[in-house]
Amino acid sequence: MIFIGPELSDPHAHFVTNIVSCIGTDDDLIIDLYCVADWDEIRDSIANHLESNDERYVIYNAYEDEDFFIYIKQSFPELKLITVFSDDEWRHANYDRYLALYSDISTITDVSNYERYEEYGINACYMPWACNPDEFYPVSEVKKYDVTFIGMAYGPRIKYIRFLIAKGVDVRVFGRGWNHVSGMKKYWGGFLSHEEMLHVISQSKINLNFLWTSTTAEASAIKGRVMELAACRGFQLSSPAVDLERNGFIDKENIVVFHGKEDFLEKVVHYLNEAGEREVIAQNGYQHVLLHHTWKQRFQHVFENLDSALNAHPSEFKNYRVRVVMKKGVHHQVTLDDKRLDIEMVDEETEWLKCLDRVDGVIHLTHDSTLNNEAIYMMAFGLVADKSDMVAANFYVGYKESRKWIRFKDRQIERRRDLLRLLPRECLMFSGDYASKHGCSLQADVRECKVSYIEHPSFGVKLSYYWTRKLRLYFAHHRDSRSLLRKYVRGFKWGKVFSLGMDKLWQKLQRRGL
Repeated sequence: MIFIGPELSDPHAHFVTNIVSCIGTDDDLIIDLYCVADWDEIRDSIANHLESNDERYVIYNAYEDEDFFIYIKQSFPELKLITVFSDDEWRHANYDRYLALYSDISTITDVSNYERYEEYGINACYMPWACNPDEFYPVSEVKKYDVTFIGMAYGPRIKYIRFLIAKGVDVRVFGRGWNHVSGMKKYWGGFLSHEEMLHVISQSKINLNFLWTSTTAEASAIKGRVMELAACRGFQLSSPAVDLERNGFIDKENIVVFHGKEDFLEKVVHYLNEAGEREVIAQNGYQHVLLHHTWKQRFQHVFENLDSALNAHPSEFKNYRVRVVMKKGVHHQVTLDDKRLDIEMVDEETEWLKCLDRVDGVIHLTHDSTLNNEAIYMMAFGLVADKSDMVAANFYVGYKESRKWIRFKDRQIERRRDLLRLLPRECLMFSGDYASKHGCSLQADVRECKVSYIEHPSFGVKLSYYWTRKLRLYFAHHRDSRSLLRKYVRGFKWGKVFSLGMDKLWQKLQRRGL
């Protein structure tokens, strides 16, 4: 087996290591993309591994970089690429489905997306989260905490925790962000190591589990924490999700589910006083997970169905017709030698608006960029799949030697559709119908346009300093700003500290519509 994914360099490393320890052997090859210097190093590692091992599968824990998929497909066509998506519930539209184009089969965590993958002609297999019982297990402890929650602070989680505190319930929270929430610092227990987390779960009378994501108020898919808490024989009180019952988690049998704040409080009070009921439910959950929800069981199912899935729906790329309109002298990386794309490149001074009724997408190149066929292919796919008027792709913006990722978010632009006008043409593709009416401009009321978004930053655009600065002001990454602030403070660069602070203030005012 060959595993690709963050092993050492990423907070999600446990995901890969858990899978490897469950289904892997001593002969497996693990490649951390974030620690590799170049593609040749990856190729040589895989080639050397294949010389001494009869491998069939590459398992890739997908986070980014479609370039990797293309490289592996071209270099080792005999290998079957299995892509493991871990948050398909909220990453499907902007991220997962685009990388799935390059996979032989993709595992998805949200069964509601299965039909969408079938419509795209993409092989998909429903594979919810699981656990590694060697990593998550019961620790015999005295119950020193009444109610605990382990996880990031955002959205409804904060409201429900504050609600319990206001009602006099003793609550402790652990994880990122709680120390920055007003009034929550004294309830925050810090960050936990893996071993510390096992102890906190075992020491808690009630382990809270919120299944909402940062983008959804209602959940359909379940998260790994459901399995992990159960594997530790912890009693868990969870928000509802459709997939709970689908995976054998039955309310008041091996888990307890709350519906709304009042029911939430009522069940917290009840089970704090009913130790016997808690233990029975926790034990049932523990046995259920060991029997049905380990990573070994998950991948056995995938391997058993892989060949039949590939025979029924062989992986193949669709063909899209794209018209690329270019300003004279603009540099790019678009090539005509691509069987997936019927590309027609025309000068912007020609009458290119004619005969657009059979064109899937139109893109206008006005600046030097590293725009490539992969980005164009994904943009065309998004347009056609969603029947959108336009698609917007994340990109890098460069001024001289600097390069920054402009990661705009769909929610951000959906609140302020006029922000689309700030984006360069290179990251926008228009449908043939839209282009025939408006050209490659945003003359139409952008509030009425149907827009799709792609999270992949697969190319860079060279813009002026002024334009770069403006984009950064609107779309700068928060973590980026924090690291810059620390750097400037350590270097006693107080002018830059002040400038960055004013930028962040300006951003907040803009986002609030002031």
